[in-house]
Amino acid sequence: MESIYDQIVRLYAEDRPFALGTVVYTTGSTPQKIGARAVFLPGGEILGTLGGGCMEAEARRRGLQMVQGGDAELLELHLDDDFGWDDGLICGGTAHILLQPKPEAQEEVYRAALQLKGDRGRGVFALVTVSGGDALGRATLVRSEAPSVGDVGDPALQAAIEEAARGLLLEGREDPRRIRLRDPEATVYFEPLLPRPVCFIAGAGHIGAALSHYAARCGFEVAIVDDRPSLCNAERLPDAEHVLVGDIVETVRTWPKTPDTYFIIVTRGHRHDAVVLREVVKAPLAYLGMIGSKRKILTVYEEFTREGLATPEELARIHAPIGLDIGALTVDEIALCIAAELVMVRRRGAGRKTDGAGPSGRDCPGGGEVRADGDAEAALAVRLGERDTAGRPLAESLPRRPGSRDPGAS
Repeated sequence: MESIYDQIVRLYAEDRPFALGTVVYTTGSTPQKIGARAVFLPGGEILGTLGGGCMEAEARRRGLQMVQGGDAELLELHLDDDFGWDDGLICGGTAHILLQPKPEAQEEVYRAALQLKGDRGRGVFALVTVSGGDALGRATLVRSEAPSVGDVGDPALQAAIEEAARGLLLEGREDPRRIRLRDPEATVYFEPLLPRPVCFIAGAGHIGAALSHYAARCGFEVAIVDDRPSLCNAERLPDAEHVLVGDIVETVRTWPKTPDTYFIIVTRGHRHDAVVLREVVKAPLAYLGMIGSKRKILTVYEEFTREGLATPEELARIHAPIGLDIGALTVDEIALCIAAELVMVRRRGAGRKTDGAGPSGRDCPGGGEVRADGDAEAALAVRLGERDTAGRPLAESLPRRPGSRDPGAS
Protein backbone atom coordinates (compact mmCIF):
# COMPACT_ATOMS: atom_id res chain seq x y z
CA MET A 1 0.00 0.00 0.00
CA GLU A 2 1.53 3.29 -1.14
CA SER A 3 2.37 5.68 1.69
CA ILE A 4 2.01 9.45 1.59
CA TYR A 5 5.81 9.64 1.30
CA ASP A 6 5.67 7.44 -1.81
CA GLN A 7 2.99 9.70 -3.29
CA ILE A 8 4.90 12.91 -2.60
CA VAL A 9 8.13 11.52 -4.08
CA ARG A 10 6.21 10.30 -7.13
CA LEU A 11 4.74 13.77 -7.67
CA TYR A 12 8.23 15.27 -7.47
CA ALA A 13 9.44 12.76 -10.09
CA GLU A 14 6.51 13.63 -12.38
CA ASP A 15 7.14 17.36 -11.84
CA ARG A 16 3.49 17.92 -10.98
CA PRO A 17 2.29 20.90 -8.92
CA PHE A 18 0.62 20.20 -5.60
CA ALA A 19 0.00 21.61 -2.15
CA LEU A 20 0.61 19.70 1.05
CA GLY A 21 -1.44 19.87 4.24
CA THR A 22 -0.11 18.41 7.49
CA VAL A 23 -2.03 18.30 10.77
CA VAL A 24 0.65 19.48 13.20
CA TYR A 25 -1.44 19.91 16.36
CA THR A 26 -4.93 19.16 17.63
CA THR A 27 -6.91 19.63 20.81
CA GLY A 28 -10.31 18.20 21.62
CA SER A 29 -12.29 16.17 19.11
CA THR A 30 -11.11 16.41 15.49
CA PRO A 31 -11.65 14.18 12.41
CA GLN A 32 -7.94 13.34 12.29
CA LYS A 33 -5.13 13.69 14.78
CA ILE A 34 -1.62 15.06 14.56
CA GLY A 35 0.36 13.52 11.72
CA ALA A 36 -2.45 13.27 9.17
CA ARG A 37 -1.47 14.48 5.70
CA ALA A 38 -3.23 15.28 2.45
CA VAL A 39 -1.88 16.29 -0.94
CA PHE A 40 -4.09 18.61 -2.99
CA LEU A 41 -3.79 18.44 -6.78
CA PRO A 42 -4.86 21.12 -9.28
CA GLY A 43 -7.84 19.12 -10.54
CA GLY A 44 -9.26 18.81 -7.03
CA GLU A 45 -8.00 15.28 -6.37
CA ILE A 46 -6.85 14.52 -2.82
CA LEU A 47 -4.17 12.00 -1.88
CA GLY A 48 -4.30 10.98 1.77
CA THR A 49 -6.82 12.55 4.11
CA LEU A 50 -7.26 15.09 6.85
CA GLY A 51 -10.39 13.30 7.99
CA GLY A 52 -13.02 14.53 5.56
CA GLY A 53 -15.82 16.88 6.47
CA CYS A 54 -15.47 20.58 7.15
CA MET A 55 -11.83 20.46 8.24
CA GLU A 56 -10.59 18.83 5.07
CA ALA A 57 -12.90 20.95 2.89
CA GLU A 58 -11.49 24.20 4.25
CA ALA A 59 -7.89 22.95 4.05
CA ARG A 60 -8.54 21.79 0.47
CA ARG A 61 -10.00 25.18 -0.51
CA ARG A 62 -6.99 27.04 0.89
CA GLY A 63 -4.54 24.44 -0.42
CA LEU A 64 -5.85 24.67 -3.98
CA GLN A 65 -5.28 28.42 -3.87
CA MET A 66 -1.57 27.85 -3.30
CA VAL A 67 -1.03 24.93 -5.72
CA GLN A 68 0.68 27.28 -8.17
CA GLY A 69 2.86 28.86 -5.49
CA GLY A 70 2.83 31.13 -2.49
CA ASP A 71 4.05 31.01 1.07
CA ALA A 72 3.47 28.34 3.68
CA GLU A 73 0.59 29.09 6.03
CA LEU A 74 -0.42 27.75 9.43
CA LEU A 75 -4.18 27.31 9.34
CA GLU A 76 -5.98 27.22 12.69
CA LEU A 77 -9.48 25.77 12.57
CA HIS A 78 -11.93 25.78 15.47
CA LEU A 79 -14.48 23.09 14.67
CA ASP A 80 -17.45 24.52 16.50
CA ASP A 81 -20.85 25.88 15.51
CA ASP A 82 -19.27 29.16 14.42
CA PHE A 83 -17.17 27.46 11.78
CA GLY A 84 -19.82 28.12 9.14
CA TRP A 85 -20.41 24.58 7.90
CA ASP A 86 -23.66 22.65 8.06
CA ASP A 87 -22.57 19.12 7.25
CA GLY A 88 -23.28 17.51 10.62
CA LEU A 89 -19.58 16.98 11.29
CA ILE A 90 -18.91 19.71 13.85
CA CYS A 91 -16.44 18.11 16.26
CA GLY A 92 -15.78 20.87 18.76
CA GLY A 93 -11.99 20.62 18.70
CA THR A 94 -9.19 22.72 17.24
CA ALA A 95 -6.73 21.72 14.53
CA HIS A 96 -3.59 23.42 13.29
CA ILE A 97 -2.79 22.52 9.68
CA LEU A 98 0.41 23.60 7.96
CA LEU A 99 -0.36 24.26 4.30
CA GLN A 100 2.56 24.38 1.87
CA PRO A 101 2.77 24.85 -1.87
CA LYS A 102 4.97 22.21 -3.46
CA PRO A 103 8.01 22.52 -1.18
CA GLU A 104 10.66 22.61 -3.92
CA ALA A 105 13.60 22.81 -1.53
CA GLN A 106 12.45 19.74 0.40
CA GLU A 107 12.47 17.09 -2.31
CA GLU A 108 15.68 15.59 -0.94
CA VAL A 109 14.15 15.42 2.55
CA TYR A 110 11.13 13.42 1.37
CA ARG A 111 13.29 11.17 -0.80
CA ALA A 112 15.61 10.52 2.14
CA ALA A 113 12.63 9.79 4.42
CA LEU A 114 11.28 7.26 1.92
CA GLN A 115 14.72 5.67 1.60
CA LEU A 116 15.02 5.51 5.38
CA LYS A 117 11.75 3.61 5.60
CA GLY A 118 12.87 1.22 2.88
CA ASP A 119 16.14 0.54 4.70
CA ARG A 120 14.33 0.01 8.04
CA GLY A 121 16.39 2.85 9.48
CA ARG A 122 15.52 5.26 12.29
CA GLY A 123 15.09 8.97 12.06
CA VAL A 124 12.83 11.95 12.75
CA PHE A 125 11.15 14.18 10.18
CA ALA A 126 10.99 17.72 11.57
CA LEU A 127 8.86 20.57 10.19
CA VAL A 128 8.97 24.15 11.50
CA THR A 129 5.42 25.37 12.20
CA VAL A 130 6.08 28.60 14.12
CA SER A 131 9.21 30.71 13.80
CA GLY A 132 10.26 34.28 14.44
CA GLY A 133 12.37 34.16 11.28
CA ASP A 134 11.72 32.78 7.81
CA ALA A 135 11.93 29.08 8.74
CA LEU A 136 8.16 28.45 8.61
CA GLY A 137 7.50 25.33 6.55
CA ARG A 138 11.14 24.28 6.33
CA ALA A 139 11.92 20.64 7.00
CA THR A 140 14.85 18.45 7.93
CA LEU A 141 15.35 14.72 8.42
CA VAL A 142 17.45 13.79 11.44
CA ARG A 143 18.88 10.28 10.98
CA SER A 144 20.18 8.14 13.81
CA GLU A 145 23.21 6.78 11.98
CA ALA A 146 23.91 9.40 9.31
CA PRO A 147 24.02 13.18 8.92
CA SER A 148 20.77 15.11 8.70
CA VAL A 149 19.21 15.80 5.32
CA GLY A 150 17.84 19.29 4.66
CA ASP A 151 18.38 22.46 6.62
CA VAL A 152 15.92 24.89 8.22
CA GLY A 153 18.14 27.86 7.39
CA ASP A 154 19.08 28.81 10.97
CA PRO A 155 22.13 27.01 12.44
CA ALA A 156 20.96 27.46 16.04
CA LEU A 157 17.47 26.19 15.24
CA GLN A 158 18.87 23.29 13.24
CA ALA A 159 21.04 22.27 16.20
CA ALA A 160 18.09 22.52 18.61
CA ILE A 161 15.92 20.40 16.31
CA GLU A 162 18.61 17.74 15.99
CA GLU A 163 19.05 17.58 19.76
CA ALA A 164 15.31 17.19 20.34
CA ALA A 165 15.00 14.61 17.57
CA ARG A 166 17.77 12.43 18.99
CA GLY A 167 16.02 12.53 22.33
CA LEU A 168 12.84 11.28 20.67
CA LEU A 169 14.76 8.45 19.02
CA LEU A 170 16.05 7.34 22.40
CA GLU A 171 12.49 7.41 23.71
CA GLY A 172 11.43 5.08 20.92
CA ARG A 173 7.80 6.15 20.49
CA GLU A 174 6.16 6.38 17.07
CA ASP A 175 3.57 9.08 17.67
CA PRO A 176 4.19 12.53 16.14
CA ARG A 177 4.20 15.54 18.45
CA ARG A 178 4.55 19.31 18.50
CA ILE A 179 7.37 20.70 20.63
CA ARG A 180 8.03 24.32 21.54
CA LEU A 181 11.76 25.01 21.52
CA ARG A 182 13.04 27.77 23.76
CA ASP A 183 16.44 28.59 22.30
CA PRO A 184 15.95 29.69 19.63
CA GLU A 185 12.23 30.18 20.08
CA ALA A 186 10.24 28.12 17.58
CA THR A 187 7.58 25.43 17.41
CA VAL A 188 8.40 22.27 15.50
CA TYR A 189 6.38 19.25 14.38
CA PHE A 190 8.38 16.04 14.96
CA GLU A 191 7.46 12.76 13.29
CA PRO A 192 9.57 9.74 14.30
CA LEU A 193 10.27 7.40 11.38
CA LEU A 194 10.91 3.98 12.85
CA PRO A 195 11.13 0.59 11.14
CA ARG A 196 7.72 -0.72 10.21
CA PRO A 197 6.83 -3.34 12.82
CA VAL A 198 6.89 -6.95 11.69
CA CYS A 199 3.93 -9.19 12.42
CA PHE A 200 5.25 -12.76 12.35
CA ILE A 201 2.47 -15.35 12.20
CA ALA A 202 3.32 -18.96 12.97
CA GLY A 203 0.56 -20.90 11.25
CA ALA A 204 -1.24 -20.24 7.96
CA GLY A 205 -4.57 -21.80 8.84
CA HIS A 206 -7.86 -19.93 8.65
CA ILE A 207 -7.09 -17.49 11.47
CA GLY A 208 -3.49 -16.95 10.41
CA ALA A 209 -4.57 -16.18 6.85
CA ALA A 210 -7.27 -13.74 7.96
CA LEU A 211 -4.88 -12.06 10.40
CA SER A 212 -2.28 -11.55 7.66
CA HIS A 213 -4.82 -9.39 5.83
CA TYR A 214 -5.88 -7.29 8.81
CA ALA A 215 -2.32 -6.84 10.10
CA ALA A 216 -1.12 -5.65 6.69
CA ARG A 217 -3.99 -3.18 6.48
CA CYS A 218 -2.98 -1.86 9.90
CA GLY A 219 0.54 -1.10 8.70
CA PHE A 220 2.49 -4.18 9.76
CA GLU A 221 5.04 -5.95 7.58
CA VAL A 222 3.60 -9.45 7.60
CA ALA A 223 5.62 -12.66 7.61
CA ILE A 224 3.82 -16.00 7.85
CA VAL A 225 5.15 -19.55 8.01
CA ASP A 226 3.62 -22.99 7.65
CA ASP A 227 4.81 -26.40 6.49
CA ARG A 228 1.73 -26.93 4.29
CA PRO A 229 2.28 -25.50 0.78
CA SER A 230 -1.44 -25.79 0.04
CA LEU A 231 -2.11 -23.21 2.75
CA CYS A 232 1.09 -21.19 2.72
CA ASN A 233 1.38 -19.65 -0.74
CA ALA A 234 1.31 -16.18 -2.26
CA GLU A 235 -2.05 -16.71 -3.96
CA ARG A 236 -3.78 -17.50 -0.67
CA LEU A 237 -1.83 -14.91 1.34
CA PRO A 238 -1.56 -11.88 -0.98
CA ASP A 239 -1.09 -9.37 1.86
CA ALA A 240 1.95 -11.09 3.38
CA GLU A 241 5.34 -9.77 2.31
CA HIS A 242 7.15 -12.92 3.47
CA VAL A 243 5.44 -16.25 2.74
CA LEU A 244 7.69 -18.91 4.24
CA VAL A 245 7.06 -22.59 3.48
CA GLY A 246 9.02 -24.99 5.66
CA ASP A 247 9.46 -26.40 9.12
CA ILE A 248 7.73 -23.95 11.45
CA VAL A 249 10.02 -24.41 14.45
CA GLU A 250 13.20 -24.14 12.42
CA THR A 251 11.94 -21.03 10.65
CA VAL A 252 10.94 -19.43 13.95
CA ARG A 253 14.33 -20.30 15.41
CA THR A 254 16.22 -18.42 12.70
CA TRP A 255 13.86 -15.45 12.22
CA PRO A 256 15.16 -12.19 13.80
CA LYS A 257 13.46 -11.43 17.10
CA THR A 258 13.56 -7.73 17.88
CA PRO A 259 11.59 -5.13 19.87
CA ASP A 260 9.87 -4.29 16.56
CA THR A 261 8.48 -7.83 16.12
CA TYR A 262 4.92 -8.84 16.99
CA PHE A 263 4.80 -12.62 17.22
CA ILE A 264 1.57 -14.64 16.92
CA ILE A 265 1.32 -18.39 17.46
CA VAL A 266 -1.69 -19.93 15.70
CA THR A 267 -0.50 -23.34 14.50
CA ARG A 268 -2.71 -26.39 14.03
CA GLY A 269 -2.60 -27.68 17.59
CA HIS A 270 -1.56 -26.89 21.13
CA ARG A 271 1.46 -29.22 20.99
CA HIS A 272 2.77 -27.36 17.94
CA ASP A 273 2.03 -24.05 19.67
CA ALA A 274 3.95 -25.12 22.77
CA VAL A 275 7.01 -26.15 20.74
CA VAL A 276 7.02 -22.82 18.91
CA LEU A 277 6.56 -20.95 22.20
CA ARG A 278 9.77 -22.54 23.52
CA GLU A 279 11.70 -20.71 20.81
CA VAL A 280 10.37 -17.22 21.59
CA VAL A 281 9.21 -17.07 25.20
CA LYS A 282 12.36 -15.25 26.34
CA ALA A 283 12.87 -13.11 23.22
CA PRO A 284 12.69 -9.27 23.48
CA LEU A 285 9.55 -8.96 21.36
CA ALA A 286 7.08 -6.10 21.21
CA TYR A 287 4.22 -8.59 21.50
CA LEU A 288 3.85 -12.33 21.97
CA GLY A 289 0.43 -13.92 21.63
CA MET A 290 -0.75 -17.53 21.58
CA ILE A 291 -4.16 -18.82 20.61
CA GLY A 292 -6.06 -21.21 22.84
CA SER A 293 -8.63 -21.81 25.51
CA LYS A 294 -7.87 -21.09 29.16
CA ARG A 295 -7.50 -24.84 29.79
CA LYS A 296 -5.00 -25.30 26.97
CA ILE A 297 -3.01 -22.24 28.01
CA LEU A 298 -2.85 -23.34 31.64
CA THR A 299 -1.63 -26.78 30.52
CA VAL A 300 1.17 -25.21 28.49
CA TYR A 301 2.05 -22.81 31.32
CA GLU A 302 2.24 -25.64 33.85
CA GLU A 303 4.55 -27.58 31.52
CA PHE A 304 6.83 -24.58 31.07
CA THR A 305 6.92 -23.91 34.80
CA ARG A 306 7.61 -27.55 35.66
CA GLU A 307 10.44 -27.83 33.14
CA GLY A 308 11.93 -24.46 34.05
CA LEU A 309 11.43 -23.08 30.52
CA ALA A 310 9.99 -19.78 31.71
CA THR A 311 9.25 -17.91 34.89
CA PRO A 312 5.67 -16.99 35.86
CA GLU A 313 6.52 -13.38 35.03
CA GLU A 314 7.65 -14.35 31.53
CA LEU A 315 4.51 -16.39 31.01
CA ALA A 316 2.33 -13.50 32.19
CA ARG A 317 3.69 -11.35 29.36
CA ILE A 318 2.17 -13.69 26.77
CA HIS A 319 -1.14 -12.47 25.40
CA ALA A 320 -3.15 -15.64 25.92
CA PRO A 321 -6.01 -16.08 25.33
CA ILE A 322 -5.06 -13.93 22.37
CA GLY A 323 -6.92 -10.82 21.23
CA LEU A 324 -9.29 -8.33 22.79
CA ASP A 325 -12.49 -9.80 24.16
CA ILE A 326 -15.10 -8.35 21.82
CA GLY A 327 -17.32 -11.43 21.79
CA ALA A 328 -15.73 -12.75 18.56
CA LEU A 329 -17.15 -15.95 17.08
CA THR A 330 -16.14 -16.27 13.43
CA VAL A 331 -12.67 -16.67 11.96
CA ASP A 332 -12.63 -13.08 10.70
CA GLU A 333 -13.89 -11.73 14.03
CA ILE A 334 -11.20 -13.61 15.95
CA ALA A 335 -8.51 -12.37 13.53
CA LEU A 336 -9.90 -8.86 13.91
CA CYS A 337 -9.75 -9.00 17.72
CA ILE A 338 -6.10 -10.12 17.47
CA ALA A 339 -5.28 -7.29 15.05
CA ALA A 340 -7.00 -4.83 17.41
CA GLU A 341 -4.77 -6.00 20.25
CA LEU A 342 -1.67 -5.56 18.08
CA VAL A 343 -2.68 -1.99 17.35
CA MET A 344 -3.45 -1.34 21.02
CA VAL A 345 0.00 -2.54 22.06
CA ARG A 346 1.71 -0.64 19.25
CA ARG A 347 -0.09 2.62 19.94
CA ARG A 348 -0.13 2.15 23.72
CA GLY A 349 -3.90 2.24 23.85
CA ALA A 350 -5.62 3.29 27.05
CA GLY A 351 -6.97 -0.19 27.66
CA ARG A 352 -3.53 -1.70 28.16
CA LYS A 353 -1.69 -1.40 31.45
CA THR A 354 2.10 -1.08 31.44
CA ASP A 355 4.76 0.00 33.87
CA GLY A 356 7.03 0.83 30.94
CA ALA A 357 10.27 -0.99 31.65
CA GLY A 358 12.96 0.97 29.89
CA PRO A 359 12.62 4.20 27.92
CA SER A 360 10.53 2.64 25.15
CA GLY A 361 8.44 0.27 27.27
CA ARG A 362 9.04 -2.38 24.58
CA ASP A 363 11.87 -4.47 25.93
CA CYS A 364 9.85 -7.62 26.62
CA PRO A 365 6.82 -9.44 25.22
CA GLY A 366 3.70 -7.41 25.85
CA GLY A 367 5.73 -4.28 26.64
CA GLY A 368 6.65 -3.22 30.16
CA GLU A 369 6.77 -5.17 33.38
CA VAL A 370 4.02 -7.72 33.99
CA ARG A 371 4.35 -9.23 37.43
CA ALA A 372 3.06 -12.62 38.47
CA ASP A 373 3.92 -14.28 41.75
CA GLY A 374 3.76 -18.03 42.25
CA ASP A 375 2.76 -20.54 39.63
CA ALA A 376 1.21 -21.01 36.20
CA GLU A 377 -2.27 -20.15 37.43
CA ALA A 378 -1.02 -16.83 38.76
CA ALA A 379 0.63 -16.10 35.40
CA LEU A 380 -2.60 -16.78 33.53
CA ALA A 381 -4.62 -14.73 36.01
CA VAL A 382 -2.44 -11.66 35.41
CA ARG A 383 -2.94 -11.79 31.65
CA LEU A 384 -6.68 -12.45 31.98
CA GLY A 385 -6.98 -9.44 34.27
CA GLU A 386 -5.28 -7.18 31.72
CA ARG A 387 -7.35 -8.64 28.91
CA ASP A 388 -10.57 -7.97 30.79
CA THR A 389 -9.49 -4.39 31.44
CA ALA A 390 -8.79 -3.88 27.74
CA GLY A 391 -11.82 -5.44 26.15
CA ARG A 392 -14.50 -6.43 28.64
CA PRO A 393 -16.75 -3.33 28.50
CA LEU A 394 -17.23 -3.74 24.76
CA ALA A 395 -17.73 -7.49 25.04
CA GLU A 396 -20.43 -7.07 27.66
CA SER A 397 -22.29 -4.66 25.39
CA LEU A 398 -22.65 -7.31 22.68
CA PRO A 399 -25.34 -10.01 22.56
CA ARG A 400 -23.87 -13.39 23.44
CA ARG A 401 -25.11 -16.68 22.10
CA PRO A 402 -25.50 -19.74 24.34
CA GLY A 403 -22.32 -21.76 24.29
CA SER A 404 -20.20 -19.08 22.63
CA ARG A 405 -16.48 -19.52 23.15
CA ASP A 406 -13.71 -17.16 24.18
CA PRO A 407 -12.02 -15.16 21.41
CA GLY A 408 -8.78 -16.90 20.55
CA ALA A 409 -9.94 -20.27 21.84
CA SER A 410 -8.86 -23.17 19.67
